[in-house]
Amino acid sequence: MNRYEHLLSTLQVGRFTYKNRVMCAPMVFGAAVVGDQYGNAKYAPGKYYKVEGPAQGGAAVVSVGEIDINSREAKRMPLPDVDFSVTSGAAFNAISEYAWRIKRHGAVALIELNHPGAMKPAVPGTPNAWGPVARTSREETLANCRQEMKDLSVVEAMDRERMESVCHDFAQAAFYMQKAGFDGVVIHAGHGFLLHQFLSARTNSRRDQYGGPLENRARFPLEVLRRIRRRVGPDFLLELRLSGSEKVPGGMEAAETGEFCRMAEGIIDCVHVSSGLYERSDDANVSQGMFTPHGYNAPLSAEIKRHTSLPVGVIGAINSPELAEQILADGQADYIVLGRQMIADPEFVNKLLAGREKEIRRCVRCYTCMSPIPDPEQEKPNDGIMPWLKVGGCALNPMANCGQTLEEMPPVQAAKKVVVVGGGPAGMQAAITAADRGHTVTLLEQAGKLGGLLRFTDADVDKEDLRRFKDLLIYEVGLRHNSIKVCLNTCAGPERIAREQPDAVILALGSSPRQLPIPGIEHALHALEVYQRPEALGRRIVIVGGGLVGCETGVHLARTGHQVTVVDALVRLAHESCGRYRNSLMAEMERQGIQGIVRSKCLEIRPGDVTIEHEDGSRADLPADTVVYALGMTANSTAALEAALTVPVYRIGDCVRPAKVAEAIHEGFFTAVGIV
Repeated sequence: MNRYEHLLSTLQVGRFTYKNRVMCAPMVFGAAVVGDQYGNAKYAPGKYYKVEGPAQGGAAVVSVGEIDINSREAKRMPLPDVDFSVTSGAAFNAISEYAWRIKRHGAVALIELNHPGAMKPAVPGTPNAWGPVARTSREETLANCRQEMKDLSVVEAMDRERMESVCHDFAQAAFYMQKAGFDGVVIHAGHGFLLHQFLSARTNSRRDQYGGPLENRARFPLEVLRRIRRRVGPDFLLELRLSGSEKVPGGMEAAETGEFCRMAEGIIDCVHVSSGLYERSDDANVSQGMFTPHGYNAPLSAEIKRHTSLPVGVIGAINSPELAEQILADGQADYIVLGRQMIADPEFVNKLLAGREKEIRRCVRCYTCMSPIPDPEQEKPNDGIMPWLKVGGCALNPMANCGQTLEEMPPVQAAKKVVVVGGGPAGMQAAITAADRGHTVTLLEQAGKLGGLLRFTDADVDKEDLRRFKDLLIYEVGLRHNSIKVCLNTCAGPERIAREQPDAVILALGSSPRQLPIPGIEHALHALEVYQRPEALGRRIVIVGGGLVGCETGVHLARTGHQVTVVDALVRLAHESCGRYRNSLMAEMERQGIQGIVRSKCLEIRPGDVTIEHEDGSRADLPADTVVYALGMTANSTAALEAALTVPVYRIGDCVRPAKVAEAIHEGFFTAVGIV
């Protein structure tokens, strides 16, 4: 335990003694708490899991995510209205349920309050947005906004009457949460929302007592905080969430943020340091993709600690106990705030306490949790359920956003012999879950090691987290050696499977590279061969196929010294990828100098160059020392095995249809759960 002596030590914050230094961050899907009562009960177990899971998993503090402080000019999301003056009824009971679920496991229960200010979308039936100053040019205002934010309303400048209204509403909402059973609130003063808009000279150009030097720009945020404190009393915990840096030219930086924290001493209890702006989430790093360094915000929290005596927490791409411990040991923060990591593994703290840190599923920053957020350039079927209610799934954790708890799943009636064919992520997860459910498992893998297609992560310079996950699955299979027998270098024909006398067979046969009839494609390497044969690569590389695999391979090649061009027939690269992950990938491709050519198809591959044809019929020859193709995958056939077996057979993973890690893990888990 001495290895994590800082992370697992107590911390005094206000009247509360945190039992360790781990907080579960307020995440946006918490905003749907009041939606569960309005015909969306299907998603209630998943929402409860996201707050109760980390509390039960040992976190000292758990915060429910963002709640708008009123249903007028502060309404940011199309969720049911809540009257914070009425401390009874369905909405109050729904919110109270979350406080109870957190506190019953010994965690401190918080909930985040926010006013979006100028970031308020144009919600029908609600007033225009309010902000420090009026905005008259919509085009100028929206020039750098993300696509889904392009319906922002006109912003009206706040006068004293409006400031008084906001102060009242913040205080009323905090009092409501106090009555609902919460121990405190997180006041959102970062990410470009209202209080941040007043603090930043970039967005606050007022010429009165609320603009100009920092002490003036801080005046209104401090008025809000004082009003809350007067309403809830000294024992209710007030945590302030701030952007340590706006991460844009001319934006507010950590030293000024720290000075504001010093001004807030005596009013608030602690500070929670994030960074960036919501309107520029991808290039200003509100949330970090896989190309951003781990612990991204720790230098910011370290600077802020120089200016204030308040306890300072930090969030941002922290997915390992080793990094969390190092940040605390180095004095860069007083506590660690985990966001997506707590979705990937809410048992983070308990596993540390039990000496099982190797079993922590570390977030791979794939943005699966955010994939339901609409991407305007992708057409997805509308099922009538608001995306906010579906946000929060996880590639690594099948229980995230699941419609039922483990206890509600059908119990095993009798232990069975289960054969799993294929040792990729789907097969390993199926074997692990089946063993945990009490079955005896034989895992047959034709290669000399487990891992399946994820073995490429052993060489990919950007896939450290995914490699760790692959290795974790192998480790977990090994931990269950008494109930999982692993047979490597084994061809799993019908006779070999029958030798195990199985009661059920799970086929996870994976997929194989798809090859189109392009003249000269025999001169090209498949994307997976890039990692297996780095010595065969020249400097100038053309990748034919600009889907997710082609683009990620291109980044790896560019980062290892190659000049890369990616060609695809579609209108954009990595089209199948979800919005936020795709944006981070495109930004990294730009940073690495990768040339992308879209609306173009490959006509011929020759030693030394590639001929492509553009949408308008024109042609070009691209010089290439090496050509790589990434034209998708083809599911390996299971027909022969299915026809020869007489016991129940289940297909999972890529042999159903080529997919991502998320589908592999989920299908492996739920298929094994279904064997009763």
